[in-house]
Amino acid sequence: MSAVVLLVELKMEEGRRDAFVARVQRHRELVLANEPACQRFDIVVPDGADDVVHLYEVYDDQEAVDHHMQTDYMAAYRADTASMVADRKIVTAALANG
Repeated sequence: MSAVVLLVELKMEEGRRDAFVARVQRHRELVLANEPACQRFDIVVPDGADDVVHLYEVYDDQEAVDHHMQTDYMAAYRADTASMVADRKIVTAALANG
């Protein structure tokens, strides 16, 4: 079974990117410490885009993604960042590294 990739593009409310990045870094630490099925969780800040953040997450399988989405710290992260995020797009994909 292929690993599941979440590609998340977040458009920030004006002036909120730095606060968001600080908060998502704490979230990343919790995910990596508590979810052994999370293989990777990267926070990407594109050059020249002051209002965009990308997340690149890789999980062992869909069950791991489902578990991730249901954790208390995911709910807290979503609540804490709701006023920072203007738009969120999530693409789910399969990792095709062979």
